[in-house]
Amino acid sequence: MNSRRDFLYTIILGSGAVFLAPLPGCDKKRSGAEDTKLQKIADALRPRTGTPQFRVAHEYLRDGKPLPIARTTTQHDVIVVGGGISGLTAALVLQLNGINSVLLEAEHRLGGSAVSETMNGVSVPLGSVYFVSKTEEIELLMRAAKIESVQCPDDVHILASGERVRDLWSDNTLRAVVKNEDDRQGMQRFRDRLLAMSDDLPTYPLAQTLSSKNRELDAVSSADYAKQFGSATLDKVLNAYSRSSMGAASRQTNAYCLLNFYQSEFGTPLGYPRYSFAGGTSRLTDGVARQLTNIHPSSLVARINETETSVEVDAVEADGSVTRHVARYGIIAVPKYQLPRLLARPSVNRLKALSQLTYAPYVTIQIRSLVALTSGDAYDTWDLRSEETYTDIIDPMSIQSASNVNIVSLYVPLQLSQRSMLQSSESFAAFAAATVEKYAAFLTDEQRESIIEVHCWGWGHGVVVPTVGSHNGPAQQASVPTTRLRFAGTDNDCAPAIENATEQGARAARDIIAQLHGKAGR
Repeated sequence: MNSRRDFLYTIILGSGAVFLAPLPGCDKKRSGAEDTKLQKIADALRPRTGTPQFRVAHEYLRDGKPLPIARTTTQHDVIVVGGGISGLTAALVLQLNGINSVLLEAEHRLGGSAVSETMNGVSVPLGSVYFVSKTEEIELLMRAAKIESVQCPDDVHILASGERVRDLWSDNTLRAVVKNEDDRQGMQRFRDRLLAMSDDLPTYPLAQTLSSKNRELDAVSSADYAKQFGSATLDKVLNAYSRSSMGAASRQTNAYCLLNFYQSEFGTPLGYPRYSFAGGTSRLTDGVARQLTNIHPSSLVARINETETSVEVDAVEADGSVTRHVARYGIIAVPKYQLPRLLARPSVNRLKALSQLTYAPYVTIQIRSLVALTSGDAYDTWDLRSEETYTDIIDPMSIQSASNVNIVSLYVPLQLSQRSMLQSSESFAAFAAATVEKYAAFLTDEQRESIIEVHCWGWGHGVVVPTVGSHNGPAQQASVPTTRLRFAGTDNDCAPAIENATEQGARAARDIIAQLHGKAGR
């Protein structure tokens, strides 16, 4: 193949820093970030978006910076701490029931992982991308936001051979693409086992005490559970799914969560459609936020003190001043790894449980190109060739009409040791360039040369990981309510899903409403 010059594409980080990076022609071989020569061409002056704001949070919640004396005090019935989808659900339920509440959020925007960025005139999700069940809570949010969901095209799998496969789990497809009989039959047995579980399928929200069968599933890893089926292809599929959707490799996650989550991955042919919103799940959270009357973004909660009669919440405002919010009750809808610093007097049992929870970092990389990099017939493409780099490729254009725009998103789970990399613009850019290079190795020459720019978004503690043992005690103890505090968020269940977040937010709000109306326990 003829030698060609290197060509450059632009890397724009969530921080606003801009780099140029080379992508080699197909005659050149490079494998790591250490070979990627980056040229920084602009500092972050006025970023359009920002990765989750860690500087102020680190100062107060990690490093223990002394908190200034509060200048202002406000009074409410309920304080909601955290403006992700769980906190938004709680705030909406409270407001609809006429409760005087306030929502505090550290970021300048609300929505948590439901964040999008406008690229070339279209909205592209950078975090959560779909949901599988139109629950009562999600329907409530959709009515408030005045939007309708769209059904996503079914998944495609790219096998190790490079073959693109739709409807992987049908017998016809398995016979066509999995030639080894033992391998194929193992996948069929797994599928049939999961489809037949029905009422025996592990469910959320978590019970306070698991059944003996579910305790067994919590105590075994997803990888070890899969061994009984003896299928190498199944192992690859489940490991990619576990890394992308559950935050860690299948040897680290538990079978309880895997079985609950994965049934919905069989797709529309087996009765499991999935849904999103054109432009991303941020359309849902943005719409809900517009309906709320008392929200405070850019307000970092740094201290929560519970007294016999009230909850006192101290928040650092954008100008560095501190406001004290006082209420009868509080809903804490932030990731629970913050609680040891946030709570004035956390219990010994809660601290012990929190030490057993794991939160994984991850990155999404959005690639804009002049020609299409995917066929446009799948929303989520699982690439089993990518091994320990990216896991799947989201095509946000497949559910919105922007035929002249070509953007795909790589979902890239990280090791815990890579968390600090997200705080360095140069390291983050080099990592992104190396990841895109690995992805581009599977593209045609025309596709590679058409890449224009790459947007990168990093999450330092983005996903609560359903680790082995997390469901039988740690999740429940970390979330146990106090007299005046209720806890919400996906880590109540140790299961990162929109349905879990909305359920927990609504539960916390309804419990407090019952307390305020004197109906608790009736």
